[in-house]
Amino acid sequence: MAGSSADPAVEAARIWSDTLTILKHSSSLTPREKGWLEGVIPEGVFGPTIVLCVDSNDTLQAIQGNLNEQLLQALQNVTGTTMFPAFKVAPKMTPKPKPAPKPKAPHRRDASPTVKQFGQSPYGAKQPEVASQPEPQFVPAPVNEPRYPVGGQKMNRDPETHLNKNFTFDSFVPGDSNRFARTVALAVAEGSGQDFNPLCIYGGSGLGKTHLLNAIGNYALVKDPSLKVRYVTSEEFTNEFIDALQNPNQSQGQIAAFNRRYREVDVLLIDDIQFLGGKEATLDQFFHTFNALHQANKRIVIASDVAPKNLKGFEARLISRFESGLTVDVKPPDLETRIAILRMIASINGSKIPSDVLDLIAERFTENIRELEGALTRVTAVASLSNQPVTRALAEQTLQDFFTTDVEIKPTDIIGQVAKYFHLTFDDLVGRSRTKNVALARQIAMYLAREMTSMSLLDIGEVFGGRDHTTVMHAYTRVSDEMQQKQEIYTYVTELTVRLKQNSDK
Repeated sequence: MAGSSADPAVEAARIWSDTLTILKHSSSLTPREKGWLEGVIPEGVFGPTIVLCVDSNDTLQAIQGNLNEQLLQALQNVTGTTMFPAFKVAPKMTPKPKPAPKPKAPHRRDASPTVKQFGQSPYGAKQPEVASQPEPQFVPAPVNEPRYPVGGQKMNRDPETHLNKNFTFDSFVPGDSNRFARTVALAVAEGSGQDFNPLCIYGGSGLGKTHLLNAIGNYALVKDPSLKVRYVTSEEFTNEFIDALQNPNQSQGQIAAFNRRYREVDVLLIDDIQFLGGKEATLDQFFHTFNALHQANKRIVIASDVAPKNLKGFEARLISRFESGLTVDVKPPDLETRIAILRMIASINGSKIPSDVLDLIAERFTENIRELEGALTRVTAVASLSNQPVTRALAEQTLQDFFTTDVEIKPTDIIGQVAKYFHLTFDDLVGRSRTKNVALARQIAMYLAREMTSMSLLDIGEVFGGRDHTTVMHAYTRVSDEMQQKQEIYTYVTELTVRLKQNSDK
C-alpha cells in the first residue's frame, strides 16, 4: 500500500525501484524510451501521489508520451492501487566558479522545482499537460531569520473567461472524499463525459467545488484553445442580467448582448447556483440559457452547497434539468488527504514544514480545506515574524485558541468586536468611509468573518453594507499576506480571534 511507510522518501524509493524493474523488462518499450526513465529520481509518497524528479522538460514530455500508459499500469501493479504521479522538473546544475567574497552576508535565492502532474483518465484520453503556475519567488533571510512565505494559491483571474488560472487539476489533491468528483470533472474537461451533461457538483463550503469548476475550464482550454469558456458566480450572472435591464432605451440591445455572451459559449461553469433561488426573473433567464446550451450539446457544470433536489426557490422544471445529467458530491477530506493538501500548499509556497506539524494541523482541523490553509498560514506567519523555526510546540501554542469546536460566532459579533478593538463604531465598518484606519479594521473584520464563519464571500459582502464578493476576497488576501510581513497585523488578528472565542463561550 502506497504511503504505508513512515518515511515518504523510503516508500517512494521502494515503489519506484519495483516500477522501474517492470518497465525495464517491458517488451513494448524501446531502448530509447527506457533510457528516459534512468534520470527519474523518487522523492516522496503522499497519500495516492508519488512525487518524482526529472532533469528537464524534454524528459517530462517523453514520459508523458508513449510511456504514459505503461507507467501508470506499472505503478498500479506495484502498489495495488491507482497512483497519481507528480513530477518536479529540477534541472541539473553545472557548478560555476564562486564569485569573490563580499563584505555583506550573501542571501540565497531558493528556486523550488515546478510540479506537474500527469496521468490518464479512465475514459482513455490522455491528459494534456496543464501549464503549471510559476512558483513564488522569494529571498529567504539568513539562516537565523527563517522566512515562510504563505498565502496558498492566489487569485489569477483571466479577464475574458473569468477563470482562476491557478486552479488546475495539478493543484487539486485527490482523496476518497473527492476522487469520483475529480474523475468525472476530468472527463467533462476532456469532452469524453457527454453523458454527464449537466454536471452538478455539490458539497459544503471550502471543499474544492470552485477549484474543480476552474480546473475544468483551464483544462478544456489547454486541450482546445479555440473553445469559448466562461466561469461565473450566480451573483455575477444576476448582476449582469440586471445591468442589461436597467436602461429602458438600450435594454433590448443589452439583453441581446447578454444572451450572446452566455448562449454562445462551449463550456459554461456557474458557481454557487443556490443563490439564484427566489430570483424569478433571473432564474427564467437562466432557464432559457440552460436550454439553449443543452440543446446545442454544450457543456454545463454547476456547483451548489446542496444537492439539486434540495435547492430552495427553484422551479421543478429547472431542478429536473439539473438532475438529467450527473450529480456528484464532495465531502470533508479524510486525515490522509488533509495531510496531502497541507504538503501541496507548503510546496506551492516554497515552505519546508516538519511532518509532525502538518499532522497536528490535519488532526485538529477537519471540516474543510480553507480551515487547513488558514491554520498553516497562522503557524508560518508567527514563525516568520518571531524568527523561529516551525516546530510542533510553536504550532500548538499558536493554534491553541483555534482548537475550540462547536463555537458559533455571528458576523455581527465580529464587526462589533473589531469596531470596539479599533475604537470605531459598527456603522464605520459597514459604511462607506475609506479612511486608512477604518479600511484596515474593515478588512480585518472581513478576514475574520471568512475564517470564523461558514458564510460565503457573497454573504459576507452583504453584511458589510452590500459590498461585492471580490472586495471581500481582496481583504482576505491582503490580511493573509500582511500577517506574515507585519507584526502588528498578526497581533491584531490573533488578539481579536481570542476575544471572539472567549466571548462566544460565555
